[in-house]
Amino acid sequence: MPTSHGRPAPSRAGCAFAFATGLALSASALAQTAGERCLLDALRDASPQTTVEALRAGCADAGRATPARVAPLPESLPAPADAAQPAAEPTVGIVRDTPQGVSVAPVARSAPVGDSPVRRRVDEEGVLWGERFALLPHRPNYLLPVSHAFVQPGSAAGPVQRNEVKFQISFKFPLTPPLYDGRLAVFFAYTGQSWWQAYNGERSSPFREYSHEPELFVSWAPGMRLLGWDWRVASAGFVHQSNGRTGEFSRSWNRLFAEMLLDRPGPWWVGIRPWWRIPESRKPAPDSPEGDDNPQITRYAGQGEMRIGYAGGLNNWTMTLRRSFARDGKGAMQLDYSRPTGFSPNLRWYVQYFDGYGESLIDYQTRIRRVGVGVMLNDWF
Repeated sequence: MPTSHGRPAPSRAGCAFAFATGLALSASALAQTAGERCLLDALRDASPQTTVEALRAGCADAGRATPARVAPLPESLPAPADAAQPAAEPTVGIVRDTPQGVSVAPVARSAPVGDSPVRRRVDEEGVLWGERFALLPHRPNYLLPVSHAFVQPGSAAGPVQRNEVKFQISFKFPLTPPLYDGRLAVFFAYTGQSWWQAYNGERSSPFREYSHEPELFVSWAPGMRLLGWDWRVASAGFVHQSNGRTGEFSRSWNRLFAEMLLDRPGPWWVGIRPWWRIPESRKPAPDSPEGDDNPQITRYAGQGEMRIGYAGGLNNWTMTLRRSFARDGKGAMQLDYSRPTGFSPNLRWYVQYFDGYGESLIDYQTRIRRVGVGVMLNDWF
């Protein structure tokens, strides 16, 4: 197509050739390899219709092509970031690693997530620690659509079925920022347990029992070793437990507790939680709102509990033992098993077996044997 001056416009191939030739001449001073010299020589001698790809192929066939060499930057300019270098992992949490490498709050992620169950949970909670009023898991959150009691459970009134739905909701959140380099923090926690007569259509599927258990406690990191175990977390605080009912079916008690969590590299962990019941006076009458709603509950629920857990990732096991040290004391045992469902990394199949006293407040004096199958959102560790 003619131009405005009457001269024919150069072809696209000619433009490309001219541009490539100019580029080759300007870069000749930087060319230092045999492959580059071959390509520059070929560009000077080639016809306007020859493509750069053809020239590169000719140099490669001649065995003289080598990978392009990037000219060094002047020393006055900063070197560019290496694209192949992995980006640094973002810092999680708001406190520093302590010299002992222990804390009850999340620490800066300068090292991989802990390789022991309790340490790993503390590190994972660091993702939410910086959020105001973020809810962290406390005890397992689970749903057992199939839960069968081998003996008749207690109830406020009327007959109940032995097949019911059992579930638990448990969370905590920090009341203070991490203190003393993350070695101490104050928490509020809440755990709700429910026994729902979902299959009892004759009684309009009522909730047979619901347990409220708020806690206020302080946790710190001792940074000690006991018999080859790392003492990760120590806690102490107050816990109230109630079923929220009135009259003769009211159940509630208050306790002071201490807890220690130990683990070591690998899947095993141990939790020991003794408690002391705050005394209450006797009721002046059975239906009086004042006084002890459940006398001798420590004889059945015990003075503490111990947990032994195996957090293998694929297969998790936990055994909980409670025992009263009174002359005719009772106790209980609970076995928990969970494994991934495959649907979500946060959802696990869950099997629970309970045998003993104190499963719920309404029938704490009755020995209950129960098995349940369902799912859980989070395990102990």
